[in-house]
Amino acid sequence: MFDAGELVVYGCSGVYRVESVGKPDISGCGDKDYYTMTPVFGTGTSYVPVDTTVFMRKVMSADEADRLIESIPQITQTQFCERNPKAIKEHYLSALKSHDCTVLVAMIKEIYLKGEKAKSSNKKLSRIDQQYMTQAEDLLYGELAVALGIPKEDIPHYIKKKIEG
Repeated sequence: MFDAGELVVYGCSGVYRVESVGKPDISGCGDKDYYTMTPVFGTGTSYVPVDTTVFMRKVMSADEADRLIESIPQITQTQFCERNPKAIKEHYLSALKSHDCTVLVAMIKEIYLKGEKAKSSNKKLSRIDQQYMTQAEDLLYGELAVALGIPKEDIPHYIKKKIEG
């Protein structure tokens, strides 16, 4: 169970702040306890049952974020060569649903290399590749930003600087 004030990764939606835990003042909730949560990078309020089956975990620490960034050069991307759009989507969804930042890095590297290969042939990444690259970067950069206490838009530069030494 999470406490008010904690930052959590909520499913494939990103980082949320738990505002409160308890019975919300909205009809239809019965006697169940809910997390009242707000997205760190967005607006709105979500009411999530405490016993939800949606994946939730605490945001990584700053030390964990720095260790992940330092390990990026050693993380190997998968060699997924399928051309079927449905199989490609399933492959990317599987990576996103792992909720593992190392897997997200591998996925981003995989799509980046795909893009470089496409560029060398005067082609572009497919819409599916672009969509999942954006989603993976959004999830990863959001968590890293919160963990490190820096703006999300500064994360790519921070990663580059850390890796290059």
